[in-house]
Amino acid sequence: MSIISCPECGKKISSKVALCPYCGFQKGEVTDEDLLVFKQRKARDKVYHLNMTSYAVITVFVAAFGWYWWSTGGFQHSSSTGPFILMGISALAYLVVRGLLFQAKRRLRDLRRTRRIGDL
Repeated sequence: MSIISCPECGKKISSKVALCPYCGFQKGEVTDEDLLVFKQRKARDKVYHLNMTSYAVITVFVAAFGWYWWSTGGFQHSSSTGPFILMGISALAYLVVRGLLFQAKRRLRDLRRTRRIGDL
């Protein structure tokens, strides 16, 4: 067994694998079970990354609120529009990310259901 570069993505993989674990490139004969496992792994990774993105967006929103609080002197003075714009953008981004996360979780659930049906 040796380590080679995947022809598709260029990452290092074993010469014995039939399916690149990074991009899904098929080097040889691949079973339906292997493809399903790969799709589940990709869907699970997407859910993870979307969760982390939603946490980052929430952090930006909290930082914008802190900026607003700081610039108003504890809500005693009027503020510039910068914090409001940043809070609005982050709120909209959060809604978009949550929608994408909902779709990704549904796809992962469907893939898991497909695998359980195949086991029966």
